[in-house]
Amino acid sequence: MTNQIDEKITLFKEDIKSQKLSPEEVFQKHIIDGNSFFYEVYQNDLDSEYKAKKTITDFLITDINNIRIIGSAKLGYSLKPNNLFKLFDAKYEETNQNKDKSDIDIAIIDDIVFERISKKLFEYTNSYSMSERWSENEYYNGNKLDRFEGIPLCFKYFEYYTKGWFRPDMKPQGFEICDNSNYEELKKLDENIQEKYLLNFSLFQSLPDYWGIDQEFPIMPITHLDQNP
Repeated sequence: MTNQIDEKITLFKEDIKSQKLSPEEVFQKHIIDGNSFFYEVYQNDLDSEYKAKKTITDFLITDINNIRIIGSAKLGYSLKPNNLFKLFDAKYEETNQNKDKSDIDIAIIDDIVFERISKKLFEYTNSYSMSERWSENEYYNGNKLDRFEGIPLCFKYFEYYTKGWFRPDMKPQGFEICDNSNYEELKKLDENIQEKYLLNFSLFQSLPDYWGIDQEFPIMPITHLDQNP
C-alpha cells in the first residue's frame, strides 16, 4: 500500500516540476479526477464509494458528480503545508489510537443546494434574530467553544458562509439540513464510517470557493511546490 502512495506522490511531484500542466490542470488530474484512495486502496471496495455518494445525493437532492471525497482520504497523502505528503492514517499507524485516525472529508459543491439550505436557515432563525440561542450547538459547547476565543458561534458560521462555505458543525442547535426519508440511510452511512473514522461534510457554493478558502488544496500552494522553502 505504501508503495502505491509513493508512486502517486512521485507522479504528482513530476507534474509540478515539469510545469507541462498548469496548476489548474494538476489540480484536476490529481485531486479532482479518479477514485478515492480510501475506498479503492484502503478498503478495496469501490462499490461502497458509489453507494456512499448516492446516499448523500439522495439526501441533499443533488447530482452525484457534485460529491467529492477530498483530503488525504482522496489522495492517500496530505497536501497541508504542516503535514505535506504525510500518508493517510500515518499517525494512527504510530500510536494505534482510534483518535489519531485520519478524517474522511467530503465536499458537496452545489450552488442550488447551498441557496436552498441558506434560505431554510434564514427562516429557521427568524431572519437571523436568534443569535442569543446560537451560542452553542451539538458540536461546539462547553470547553469546546474555547477554540473560538470568545467569538460567538453564529459569527464563526457567517465567517465561512460569506466565503461560500456552509459548515454543518456550526449550524444552530436543532437545525436540520434536509427533511426527507433518506435521513436514516445517511445516518447509517455516518455511523458505519465513524466506527473507525470521523466523517466530515462541507457544502460549497461553487468549486472556486472550495479552491480558494483555507482548505486542503488551494491553487496557490501548488504553484509554489516546485520551489525550495
